[in-house]
Amino acid sequence: MTVWDEVRDLIDARGTAALATRMARLDDAGRQEVARALPGHLKLVRERVAELTPWDGAGDWAEPLRVAGAGSLGGAAAVAAWLHKRDFAASRWEVFHDTRALVEVISVRDPQWQADLATRLALRVRDRRSPGAPLVLDLLRRTGVTPPQHDPLVVAWVSTRPSARGLRKDPLRDALLPRIFEAQGVGRALREERSDPLSAYSWLGALAVLAGEGTVRRELLLDGCVNRFLRGGDVHDLRFFARLHEVLDPTHVEVESRARDYLHLLPAAPGPVAELSLRHLRRLDHIDPDDAAEALEGLLFRAERGLVRAGLTWLDQIVRRAPERADGLAPALASALGHEAYAVQERAVRLAVKHARHLSPPGAEPLRAALAVLPPDLGRRLAEAVGGEARPEEEPETGARWRYSEGGQEHYAGEPQALG
Repeated sequence: MTVWDEVRDLIDARGTAALATRMARLDDAGRQEVARALPGHLKLVRERVAELTPWDGAGDWAEPLRVAGAGSLGGAAAVAAWLHKRDFAASRWEVFHDTRALVEVISVRDPQWQADLATRLALRVRDRRSPGAPLVLDLLRRTGVTPPQHDPLVVAWVSTRPSARGLRKDPLRDALLPRIFEAQGVGRALREERSDPLSAYSWLGALAVLAGEGTVRRELLLDGCVNRFLRGGDVHDLRFFARLHEVLDPTHVEVESRARDYLHLLPAAPGPVAELSLRHLRRLDHIDPDDAAEALEGLLFRAERGLVRAGLTWLDQIVRRAPERADGLAPALASALGHEAYAVQERAVRLAVKHARHLSPPGAEPLRAALAVLPPDLGRRLAEAVGGEARPEEEPETGARWRYSEGGQEHYAGEPQALG
């Protein structure tokens, strides 16, 4: 009986474990013999199972055929192509594959060859559900080869459920962890991660533990989160990073060193990111006045009422601490005066009246310019404090003195006129 006869019988018997053991013991001549015969046997198998369904055992052929190819074909490129043959694509290997047999036959090959194969397979990973991803991650860990710059590979890595212990020992951690903040698709893959740091198997919990013990640098994680925020994205893309940022609970010093980045997030970042940025900035006693004024102007121009109200509270806090900054913050306050919500406009008017005594005549000019967009009742209150003329009263047909929109409904300011 030839070597090929033995291997063919094991393939036909679908004895993957026994086949892997036999393939791992082959010498170069034996591998070459199997490699020559294998393509023809694949054709026969294809014809044999053409009328079978996976439930009839058609998919059972894929795994032994993969093992035979991985253990016999000469070049790493040829093995990579063989493992991803379309003939195997519909097999149960897609869901239930076990990498142990493949690793057994690959691990006896030349180390440089293994590293080449691991890199080639890594670049074939397409998404978090790629069936070959577990084999790729296993080979990368075994070979020690530097993972290629390939976003789907990072997504596949984070799609496994880690523990602090497992991540602490993972050879891929140092290479791939910094890339979770850069790779496209990581945020979506981890969007359901909860912020409970005590969870036994979660990225949030594992990273919190490793950061706390110093295995992973807090600076790496905090800078990664903030830089990810600055690159932008929707709320789903950034949810995990916002939760990680809050689990880390940055210190006063850590916030102060990143203050300018947090300020840049206020005008346009998704609401949850802008909220956490503002919350941490309000803890600081000293922020560059020009940077703060510019960021507040963008923040108070936003549509979200909750964010604008929080921004007005911060503006009030700043002026109370440093009244001389009132002129510089007047343009920001004027942005809130133009908000579509009456309640926000009213809050902004109250602050303008409260701090009007700190404004110089030129400093109050942005507030006077905003009188044109205020309802007459609010405009009169503001004009009394900063000068200028309020918008004239108009008599709408409804009989109300002034009508404004808030929350998708019509409301009325002032006393309604009697009808009839």
